[in-house]
Amino acid sequence: MVSSVYLHIPFCATKCYYCAFNTDAFHKEQAKAYLLALREEMALYAPKATPLKTIFIGGGTPSILSATALAQVFADLRAHFQIRADAEITVECNPDTVDMEKLQVMQEAGVNRLSFGLQAMQDKTLKQLGRIHTVSDFLQSYRLARARGFDNINIDVMFALPKQTMAEWRHTLTEVISLEPAHISAYNLVMEEATPFYEWWKASELTLPAEDTEADMFHYAIETLTAHGYAHYEICSFAMPTQAAKHNLVYWNNQACIGLGAGACGYVDGVRYANIRSIADYIDALRQRTKPIADAECLAGRAEKTETLMLALRKREGLSLAAYQYRFGEAVETEFGDVCQKWIALGLLEHSGTHLRLTDRGLFLANEVFVELMG
Repeated sequence: MVSSVYLHIPFCATKCYYCAFNTDAFHKEQAKAYLLALREEMALYAPKATPLKTIFIGGGTPSILSATALAQVFADLRAHFQIRADAEITVECNPDTVDMEKLQVMQEAGVNRLSFGLQAMQDKTLKQLGRIHTVSDFLQSYRLARARGFDNINIDVMFALPKQTMAEWRHTLTEVISLEPAHISAYNLVMEEATPFYEWWKASELTLPAEDTEADMFHYAIETLTAHGYAHYEICSFAMPTQAAKHNLVYWNNQACIGLGAGACGYVDGVRYANIRSIADYIDALRQRTKPIADAECLAGRAEKTETLMLALRKREGLSLAAYQYRFGEAVETEFGDVCQKWIALGLLEHSGTHLRLTDRGLFLANEVFVELMG
């Protein structure tokens, strides 16, 4: 049985140049048909759910929906799932699509956590990323949310951006910290295929910071945020005490989660699945009352162990050796002894006594460890 749900709203006003998420332009009639399809998919998965502990509504831009449409999404969720009184309910928001009416609807529906995609505190950088909001738009939306009573707010910021300087990164972090959000997510730019940034980068038309500068930006974020009371609990995630993202911990602990919506991913009954990405095809599948699954893999044996190890290593505490032993009936060294010893010898992994975790140096080179584990 499953106690977490991810729900994908695949609509955006425009698509950012770096974004590879499953998104499309917003059209009112298509959005109406999409929400009806979501309702059908909820009904198909409802029997698998126990009272929900976490709900994450992501995108795309969930806040692009009207207040009425947002209210309908939450009404449908409550009609199909039991939701615990203490559930963490998160909605991603784009700063230029938030108003007091939408915030009121979300609050009355039980939303208790917001996630704002800021990315940078310089208007010129936001424009270079293809973002449609300004710093002023973000500040207005953030202050509206705080005025409405939302105190558990995440702010996303990015580093290693085209032409971004260390001074600009410092300024972004300083300004964000001054707002005192409960949670900050700091991501480095990744070149994803099928994005404008990737094409420009391949054509040598995009200037990125040197790798040493990127590493300096990452370590500066760690030092600065932890000095201001934020616990660095996952590679890219920093939280004030008790404010770690419960839904994201479901992923990092490789626990079950129902994925709803076009392109959404889920993990139910030991099966990792990805939904149809096309919005039109997703809607058509649900009109036939069939699960809109495009790909599925039964995770068992080494595949399940690998995912469990890789996801746990994203957490700063790392993999609980006891939890792994309980889940699989064997020590982690049984399957991964050689590769773990290699990365320990190279200083990228370490034992903390109860956990296996990335070292400070290993954090920046985590992908090298993960690639070998997958091999």
